[in-house]
Amino acid sequence: MKVNLRPVLLSTGIIAILFYVLHIIIGGLLWNGYSHLQQPISDLTSAGAPNRDMMLVFTNLYSGLVLIFAVSFTVYERKKHDKLVLWGGVCFIVLHCISISYAFFPEDLPGTKETFQGFMHIAVTALIVPFTILAPLLIGLGFRKEKEWRAFGLFSILIGISIVIFGGMSAVFFVNKLPYFGLVERINIGGLQLWTCCLSYKLITQK
Repeated sequence: MKVNLRPVLLSTGIIAILFYVLHIIIGGLLWNGYSHLQQPISDLTSAGAPNRDMMLVFTNLYSGLVLIFAVSFTVYERKKHDKLVLWGGVCFIVLHCISISYAFFPEDLPGTKETFQGFMHIAVTALIVPFTILAPLLIGLGFRKEKEWRAFGLFSILIGISIVIFGGMSAVFFVNKLPYFGLVERINIGGLQLWTCCLSYKLITQK
């Protein structure tokens, strides 16, 4: 009997986001004094973070699953839609290929000695930015040409624009050490996670 792997592979987007959310919630609960409003999410897996090893289990599962989803989406959908969707899918794959390196380059906590790994963490973040913007934007522009996907296409474009806005705000807040940096960063990152989860859900429920 032939097994249909498509819904299984495309559901990894939702499962990945669940692990990502769990790492934020559990990491914040276990770290006494951690502030979701002030601190970045990457603090939870930084070089000096308590429970770093436990949090890496969640983030590594997230990274692996979301990469499977990005590849599955691109392979399954590449011939069904406009070429922009294919190129958006490629950006989606590159984004998560690069993000895997975060496990090897933990952030330096504020007030600690700067390290090569900490520098590379910042470099990886800068490298990821254009792909984070282009993935939903290109996919959205491609989907906008189809009646069935038009609404999701608009949603994708708005997510891409929001990443530009809140990504820029995150950089300003970080450089100037402004309060509520953690909140602004979570809005920025949360947009991509929400989009990924919704894309996964739409793909596995479409007729």
